[in-house]
Amino acid sequence: MTALRPERSVRAELLRIEEVPARSWTALLGERDLFLLPGWMEVGPGTYGGGLRDARAALVDRDGTAVAGTAGWLFGRDCTEDLCRPDVLLEIPEPRGAPLFPTLLAGGWYDSRVAHRPGGAGPAELAAVVDSLAEWGRSEGAASVCWPSVDERERDLVALLAERGYRRFPLTPRWALEGPWTGFDDYLDRMTSKRRVSVRSERRRVRAAGITCRTVPLTRELARPLVELAEENVTRHGGRVDLDRYADWVAALTGIEDGRAEAHLAERDGRILGCVVSSTYAGRVYALFPGFDYEQIAGLPVYFELAYYHLVEHAAAHGYHAVEYGPAADEAKNLRGCVAHRQALWIRGLDPAAERLVAELADEATAVATGPAVATAPAVPADDAPAGRGV
Repeated sequence: MTALRPERSVRAELLRIEEVPARSWTALLGERDLFLLPGWMEVGPGTYGGGLRDARAALVDRDGTAVAGTAGWLFGRDCTEDLCRPDVLLEIPEPRGAPLFPTLLAGGWYDSRVAHRPGGAGPAELAAVVDSLAEWGRSEGAASVCWPSVDERERDLVALLAERGYRRFPLTPRWALEGPWTGFDDYLDRMTSKRRVSVRSERRRVRAAGITCRTVPLTRELARPLVELAEENVTRHGGRVDLDRYADWVAALTGIEDGRAEAHLAERDGRILGCVVSSTYAGRVYALFPGFDYEQIAGLPVYFELAYYHLVEHAAAHGYHAVEYGPAADEAKNLRGCVAHRQALWIRGLDPAAERLVAELADEATAVATGPAVATAPAVPADDAPAGRGV
């Protein structure tokens, strides 16, 4: 009797980002996978944050067809981009977080996930992608692996990360305005009568001040002035920006194929007073970062006009069906019809020191969650933009 051959184990191939076969890779991507586009994987995390040591994509191929894949970026402790630092995401002081570095950021900068062909990837393929990145990180001396923003809707990935010993740390939710809309009136009709009155009042105030909004293609020439506005927003909330590096990153967005980059501008007398930079993919507009000249717009709801009302008009005019936002400004987003999507950071240590720290942090988080109620963060001021680089 001939013995049955055991089923071949599923393995993921590790590729340099620039070697990813664009055609088969993009076939894996869903509408929420903007940040896993080949161009975005190159200019996404690390381009302006520094400290990037290496990057790889993990790809599972079955019978000549790509079925699942994602990317990972290896960062040293000298990374200056908060969104790429697990210590910042975990809200712990830099000295305490030192054992987590070098760290492997996996799954994408936002919406960290494994992209897969619908119906074509099973648990083995998902596990192969997750495990291959962790193995690569360990071989390169990484102390930890961090999936920075896994959406709770990614149930298979959540279950696998828990099974593999990753620890979950809840994050503030990301938000999205879900359409489609036939026009701005359609958007307004979905609100209460009280909210409709408020929105119309906000729009009148902005227009009475002589401020208008328009959308233009993002160009390299626009990068520096828009980043200077963004710096004002970030520093206003206690953050930091490397202007030269950030301007280079924004300029690089103009070259991403299949993820059209645009600048939404608030202007008066030809002067730019505010901006939102976006990238559009698969019918979803991703609001990447805002910037405002606060002295010129003091007391005016320009943030609401540009980041919500103008973007809805833009989406409706071009047949886009959603606008994606980042975390923060929860009340402002809720009042304007956005839907919250819960996300969490998942992390595990790859060496004993990092794993001890992750376990300590998990125990502390559990103690806080089961202890007395704590005060929530204050709401964003009425006419202000949210903190940080997300919109």
